Amino acid sequence: MNDSNSHFHDFDNNGADNGESSSSQQTEPPRYEYIFSSAETHNFGQAPAPKKGGSNKFLFTAVAIALCALISFGAAFGGVLYANMILKNRSETAPDDGSLLNDDPSSVLDKSESEQSVYGSAGEDVLAISQVANKVEDAIVVIKATVYTTGIFGGSTGESAGSGVIVSDSGYILTCNHVVDGAKSIQVTLTSGTTYDAALVGSDEYSDLAVLKISPKETLVSVRQGCSADLVVGEYVVAIGNPLGTLNGTVTSGIISSTERTITMSDGSEMTLIQTDTAINSGNSGGGLFNLQGELIGIVNAKYASSGVEGLAFAIPIDSAYEVQEDLIQYGYVRGIVDTGLEVRLITQSEINLYYAFHGIDTPGIYVIDSEHATELKNGDRIVSVNGVKVETVEALEAEFDKHEVGDTVTIVAERDGEEFSVSMVLEEYVPDRVKNKLS
Repeated sequence: MNDSNSHFHDFDNNGADNGESSSSQQTEPPRYEYIFSSAETHNFGQAPAPKKGGSNKFLFTAVAIALCALISFGAAFGGVLYANMILKNRSETAPDDGSLLNDDPSSVLDKSESEQSVYGSAGEDVLAISQVANKVEDAIVVIKATVYTTGIFGGSTGESAGSGVIVSDSGYILTCNHVVDGAKSIQVTLTSGTTYDAALVGSDEYSDLAVLKISPKETLVSVRQGCSADLVVGEYVVAIGNPLGTLNGTVTSGIISSTERTITMSDGSEMTLIQTDTAINSGNSGGGLFNLQGELIGIVNAKYASSGVEGLAFAIPIDSAYEVQEDLIQYGYVRGIVDTGLEVRLITQSEINLYYAFHGIDTPGIYVIDSEHATELKNGDRIVSVNGVKVETVEALEAEFDKHEVGDTVTIVAERDGEEFSVSMVLEEYVPDRVKNKLS
């Protein structure tokens, strides 16, 4: 799960690292990728892209460079931080059925009790891989999410494909948040070939988990959730999913390489996951990792994708996933996550030299774009410290908020027009807009 428990937006040049390396020899840590399959994007209101080829490729590159230059130039003359304000228009999360389901999780989810064994989570008396596959394969589904995006030159529609696991015969499906994030519609296909429209019950970007709901007309096979805390290194496991978005029901097997591995994702977030050498490919995201009792012990979500690298796949431990499922099913969101209400941007010295100096900004640091809760903070304010601790990076700011819980009061010192001032802010609970709208 993501170690962070606070919620705020960091706009950092489309995910680029704005920190300046202290040494040219500094080595970046490896980044791990979410694994879902993105289908071809179809443009509307926009001229088609040139076909691949030498002259067109260079033309496209030249146009891109020119556009980047124009955008940078516009940012310099459009007012401090205005370019970042555009980034506030985030895509909506997947649709839902218009009402919170509010089911009692204990009545719809099946989880086994922990039974520690030197043999691992499945114990000594285990099933054959073929028996595991036969037992749970009908609980694995294909998920296709349709995503619409808009831009200054028009819009486009695309389809992502992933996997999911039926965790209740009433129609609840567990998958990865990144499979359905930003979707306008979601479809689930069972092994029988039947396709259903799915409603989003809830999602959580920090744990990278989401729960969907379908209204089945047929009897569903659901899984029993095991105990990932009982896993041991070397224990055999089985993965079932939809690799490449087309090979649904694919079964692969391997062992547990590490029961707890903290890795840095390609978006910069950290997650502590199960590591396995089981063969995993794009489209497996959201699929199940099972022990040799056929119990779900992880949700496949990432791998290290690089030339010459094999057998580095990862799954979200089911123990932490179970807690997230409970909140999503009962409340529609994960409770207890701090919402700072802050939208911030790290501005480096190189960016100041490039264009922010035109507007009087001469100090690198974390600048406020918007503040929902602490209304005394305004666009362009520089955050100096939190509770007396100086913060110069977004990571440092996040670390200070992570020390606190919902209801705590923090003191922020900020700078505006060369003068420092203090603001007290009560930390509120993060509630997604889709849930707020239902409760209002």
